[in-house]
Amino acid sequence: MRRTVSIALRFAAVLAAVILLHALLVTSTPASSPYASALASLETTAQAATHCANKTCSSVGGGCVSSTGSFCAKSGGQCFTRGC
Repeated sequence: MRRTVSIALRFAAVLAAVILLHALLVTSTPASSPYASALASLETTAQAATHCANKTCSSVGGGCVSSTGSFCAKSGGQCFTRGC
């Protein structure tokens, strides 16, 4: 009986140490969400391109035409425009 209590106390002490170590070493992360990016936890910052193509979509399925302050990209038969 005494040996069982001794083993149980050792196990509890090891478990408490592991929990404490885990709490100290794990950094806080944002709340998990199915919409969160897998790269959200990286410590690096993204740098945006400094160059602007100055083009926009001519029509829904059309190509890119010249336009100041816009960036045009064609993907999968569709044209997408965003501001620079």
